[in-house]
Amino acid sequence: MVEVGDGDCQVAAQVPARDGNGYESSALRLLDFYQFAEAEALEHAGLDRKALISNQRVRVVVASHGFAWKTDEFAAASRGEKIDGCDLSPYFMQPVESAHQLIGGDFGDRYSGVGTACSAGLVALLEAGEMVRAGLADIVIAGGVETAIKEAMVTMYSRLGALTTLNDTPETASRPFDVTRAGFVGGEGAAMLVIESEQSAEARGVTPLAELAGYGTAVSTAHITAGSVGGEIQALAMQRALDSAGASTADVDYINMHGTSTPDNDLSESEGVRRVFGDAAPPVSSTKGVTGHLLGAAGAIEAAFSVMAIRTDTLPPTANLKEVDPRCKLGDYIRGSARHVPCSGVLSNSFGLAGSNASVFLRQL
Repeated sequence: MVEVGDGDCQVAAQVPARDGNGYESSALRLLDFYQFAEAEALEHAGLDRKALISNQRVRVVVASHGFAWKTDEFAAASRGEKIDGCDLSPYFMQPVESAHQLIGGDFGDRYSGVGTACSAGLVALLEAGEMVRAGLADIVIAGGVETAIKEAMVTMYSRLGALTTLNDTPETASRPFDVTRAGFVGGEGAAMLVIESEQSAEARGVTPLAELAGYGTAVSTAHITAGSVGGEIQALAMQRALDSAGASTADVDYINMHGTSTPDNDLSESEGVRRVFGDAAPPVSSTKGVTGHLLGAAGAIEAAFSVMAIRTDTLPPTANLKEVDPRCKLGDYIRGSARHVPCSGVLSNSFGLAGSNASVFLRQL
C-alpha cells in the first residue's frame, strides 16, 4: 500500500515501478499494464500474437474503468499537446475511448471494450464466453486493466463515501467482512485470460485450465453505490450463472466474493449468497484484502484466482479479517491462511456501480 492524496482516503494498492521507486500515472501506462498481462497469458496458452492478429476467428475483449492518464494530462491531450512525447490528440477525435483505442487497435473491429464499472472485468469474460458459445470466435483474449489511482478517481470515490478512511493502517485497510471495515482500497493492475472453444483447444493439443461453464448478470436500480435490499439482485446473478451451467448449489466448492470492504457491499453480497445457498453455503473469501479493489480489472483477476483455486485445490483466505461483522451471516469466510481442500467448482462474483452485477461458474474439466 502507498499513500495517495490528502483527502479522507490517503492509501492505495499501487503497482510499483520496475525500478521500485513508485509508478506515476502516464498516458501510456494502461497500455503497458495490458501488454504485460496479455503477453503472459498468450505465452502460457502457447499462442503467437502475430498469428492471432491475422486470424479472423480471434477476438479481444478488454475492460477498463477509466482513462489511461491523470486529469491534467487528459486536458493537455485534448488541447493537442504532447504527453511523454506522444501526440494523443487524434484519439479524442474518435468515437471510442482513447485507452481502448491504444489497446485494441491491432485487432480492428474484432476488439470490444467494456465499461460496466466494477463488474467490467467479469463482464468481459462473459462476453468472451458468449462469443465462443455462439460460434463467433474460436479464441478470445479477455480480461481487464486498471490504472485509476489518480486525483480525479480518488476524489470521486471518496465523495461517494466508498473509500477507506483507515489511513493509519494502510497494510490492513482493506478488510472485507470485518466489523471494522471502512471502505475499499483502490488497486490497479491487469489480468488477461484466453477463452477458447473445446474444438480449438483439442486441435492445438492443449488442455484448458478450467471450463467457463456458466455466467449470469442482473441489474439493480436501488442505488448507485448500494446493493439491492437483502441481496436479491446479487442472488439472481449467481443463480443465473448456475442455471447457465446446468449446475446446482452442491456443485460449488468455493465462492470468490466481490467483497469490497465497504459496509453495504459485504452485507448485501452475504445476504445474496444466503438467498441462493441457505445454510449450506460453501466457504467464501475476498481476495481484495491483498490486492485492493482493481475496479474495472477486479473481475478478471479474481476469475484468475478462481481458476487457480480449481487447479491447485487451494482456497485463498480473506486477508485482514479479524472479527466477522455479525450481520454477515455466512458460516465460513476463510480467515487466517489458505485452505487446501478439493475444489472442482467455483462461483466468482463482481458487482459494480449503478447496480451492474455479474457472476461466473468455473468448473474443473
